[in-house]
Formats: sequence, structure tokens, C-alpha cells
Amino acid sequence: IDDISLYNTDLSSDQIREIYNTYFPSERDLTLSKTVDSLRVMTYNIWHGGNETGKGIGYKRIAEIIKASAADIITMQETYGSGARIADELGYYFYLRSSNISIMSRYPIKETLKSSMAFNNGNALLEIGKQLVVVSSVWLNYPVDYWSEIDNGRQMNLKEWIEKQEGNRRTMEGIIQSLSPEIAASNGVPIILGGDFNSGSHLDWVESVKDKNGGYVMPFPTSKYMESLGFKDTFREVYKDPKRFRGITWTPINPHTHQDRIDYIYFKGKGLKTLDSKVIDTHPVRYPSDHAAVLTTFLFINQ
Repeated sequence: IDDISLYNTDLSSDQIREIYNTYFPSERDLTLSKTVDSLRVMTYNIWHGGNETGKGIGYKRIAEIIKASAADIITMQETYGSGARIADELGYYFYLRSSNISIMSRYPIKETLKSSMAFNNGNALLEIGKQLVVVSSVWLNYPVDYWSEIDNGRQMNLKEWIEKQEGNRRTMEGIIQSLSPEIAASNGVPIILGGDFNSGSHLDWVESVKDKNGGYVMPFPTSKYMESLGFKDTFREVYKDPKRFRGITWTPINPHTHQDRIDYIYFKGKGLKTLDSKVIDTHPVRYPSDHAAVLTTFLFINQ
């Protein structure tokens, strides 16, 4: 312990924030009464805490990418010991749900919410100026490595493929169940869900893109399930044509393997509108993850 202080009275939240900011100054005013017009949300699987590209430098490169993006909120996967260091680099609030799942925010985390299995999901209520927003970070398994199967030219049985993918849909059902009160209230308090789904989307694996998808059309069950619940895929909201705008997030470190979009930012609720969405897969020195990040900019409406 480098420094310790004792007080003979309770400290207010403003006093605590002032003390904290002397050590970790924030780049923005976090005044709760401030009206916020827009919000930049990133989802990012950082590949074993960013450690795969250097334990002393990988997490710093993750932080540099986030800083350059000006993301306000990050739903993070594969946090693995780097979360607190990255949050301190950013001066952000931090919720660590498990070794895998975390949420970082420029704005206060008002409350942690009931979540599904800790390794797969963490939910929190954030205070964005005068607006409340529910944020969910998600990681799903990869029940079948169809990318390698395509790379190796192996013929896949579509029925078996779908059956294996149903496991991810069932995991997502558990996550949705944990959010059921928030989903019921989403027209008042919108929900943003971001994560690594480890599978493609039925919006991408369509007839017009068969030539880039190993000749397959695949109705991925998890993305269809999200659509059935009224969640909007923000990247596909902005870029309707999957042939022209593929939004590849898997994988920037190996352009010779089958390329796919497997990381998503979804939202539900009348209080948000998608302004822009993009993929980030570069760093000036060396890109530190096997996943690209996705960054979506939202506009608050009906405030």
C-alpha cells in the first residue's frame, strides 16, 4: 500500500470521486445531471486479456484502441486479469463479472443486475447523464469449428450444424431470462447487449453471399432468436448489404482463414437510435487481439 488515509466522517459520492480522480483523472465530466445526446458502445474480445501479444504491453494496446475510439462503454470478453488495468488506463468504472466477462463505462454503474452464468454473461444498470441504460456483456461457446471445416474443404451436414448451434441459442435463452424484467421495461430503459457469439448471423449467411461462405446458406439459431425478440443488430441496421459490407470480426490476425462476423452489438427499446457502426481491427504497432472490436454510436431520443 503506497498511501492510506483515515476519515472520521462519511464521504459523499462527490468527495470519493474527487479523491479517485486525483489518482485516475477522467477525460470527461461525469456530472450526473448532464444531458447526454449520444453514446458510443464497443464490444471487444481481447484474447486472453491481451496477453497473447505481450503480457506487459498487450493490455496497453487494448486501452489505446479503446481511447482512440472514444468508446463510452465497453462490453468485454476474455478479460482474464487485465480488466482493472485497462479500466485504470481509461479512468473508467469497472464491473468484473468473471474472469471472462466485464463491463467498463465512462459513466457510473448504478447497479449490477441479475445475470445468467457468470462465465457467459454480466448485466448492469448504467447512469448516462439523466438517462438509465441496461448493458449486457455476453460470451457464447463455439460448438462447431465450421471455419476450419470450410478451410479444409470438408462437406458439412446443415442439419447437424444447426443442432450443434442450438446449444448457443439455449445459453442465450438463459441470458434473456435473467433480463426478463429489464426487457419488459425496455421502452423506458433501453437495453444494449454486446458480445462474442462465436457464430455467424442469419443476416450474413444468405444466398447472395454463398460464394464467400463456403457455398452455404445458414440460418444461425442464436441471431434468429435475437431478432424474434425485437433486438436490432446495429451493424446490419447501418449496412444492409452483407455482400458489400461484411463487417468481419474473425479474425484480423489470420486473413487466410475463413472470415466471418461473430461479434455483435444489439439493442432493444424506444429510447435509442443507431447512428453508426464500424469494425476496428488495427493498431499503429501491432493489433493485440484475434477478434476485431465493434463500435456502435447511438443517439438518445425522446428524452
